[in-house]
Amino acid sequence: MFPWSDITLLIVRGALGVLFDFNFWLILALVGYQYWQMQKRQRQMFGVYNYTLTQQMMLAGAYGLLGGIAGSWLLTLVGVTLNQLGLNYIWPVALALMLVNMRFLCFAYAGGLVALSNVLFGWPNVNVPQVLALVAVLHITESLLIAVSGGYSAMPMIIKRADGRLVGAFSLQNFWPLPLVILAAVAVPESTVPGGIIKMPEWWPLLPLAEMPPADSQWIYVMAPVVAALGYTDMAIASLPRERRRRSALHLAAYSIILLIMALMSAKYPWLQAIAAIMSPVGHEFLIQLDNRREMEAPPRFVPPPAGLMVLDTVVDTPTAKVLVPGDIILSLGSQPVNSRYDLAAAISYAPEKFSIVFERNGKQLIKNLSFKGNERRLGVILVPDGDETVYAEMSDERYGLIDWLKDKYKKR
Repeated sequence: MFPWSDITLLIVRGALGVLFDFNFWLILALVGYQYWQMQKRQRQMFGVYNYTLTQQMMLAGAYGLLGGIAGSWLLTLVGVTLNQLGLNYIWPVALALMLVNMRFLCFAYAGGLVALSNVLFGWPNVNVPQVLALVAVLHITESLLIAVSGGYSAMPMIIKRADGRLVGAFSLQNFWPLPLVILAAVAVPESTVPGGIIKMPEWWPLLPLAEMPPADSQWIYVMAPVVAALGYTDMAIASLPRERRRRSALHLAAYSIILLIMALMSAKYPWLQAIAAIMSPVGHEFLIQLDNRREMEAPPRFVPPPAGLMVLDTVVDTPTAKVLVPGDIILSLGSQPVNSRYDLAAAISYAPEKFSIVFERNGKQLIKNLSFKGNERRLGVILVPDGDETVYAEMSDERYGLIDWLKDKYKKR
């Protein structure tokens, strides 16, 4: 029987121990910088931002811890070990790919290429099933985090489409510092095997090491703490943020589970290794292109309605924060109909401290009673653009990484 409780306890202890690692806080600081940049853009467009930087960093750290525990548990169950992962090859390839495109800084691409190189040329010396299993487990973890992370990272935006139209959208960006615990196999003489070792079932690990221990020795697995990071970037233009996030998580989970099954099977059937190695980058890229094409080609969701005012987002700790959601259409406030920003401003100024708001959601009309906080007459809504805004993000062909950035810098001189 698998020692679920003992293994879980070791993983939780190891993950919590990583919280005292300087690298974890360094990654969290970089995460904070990314969210700070997002807040700057949001303030430029709307004059407000919906979540504070402290809230975003705390949520990123908390979700990252949970993701690290879940990912470590899956890695341990499969039996992924540091011995033959070839991280010293995967990281340089990932950084080189980043020069072509920032989103290629992903183990799905680098790990797949390193694994394929081993299959075709016998170099570098890595365990292909283990590499691909690592890629699959990290993406399963990412899909879980995408699904459970709330809207704290959904940044409302005004974007200019290729046809010149200004529409509302959401930039969905998550960054998580990941405290992982990964197995490492150590050869120990059979005569000196320490006591207190957790007994594992005969079927474990699902991916055994491809090499035998030295004579008169046996493999002992220890848990090594590792700091990692995951990131997720999407745009919600034709969909609500939660719908876009849910769809991305589902598709990524399906890709990851299929890749994990292929990695496990390739350990028994080596002819599958080349197919699985190709699927790692190609399947990931196909998934991104498919989801992006569907989102870009569909009609935009956040545009002015025939009547009323559509809500793009709300600001936390304001009267509407827990009442209105993206896509709601405000029809009246305090018995005053609203069809323009000026109508809304007037209705807010004349409304009593306690007032009612009528809005439409999914074709159904709703009414809620609200009240202003203290003497502050602030509703807390971010509206979809009217079309005459001067600050916006322009949609264009996909920009590439450092190579293009350096070219642009050189041309300006």
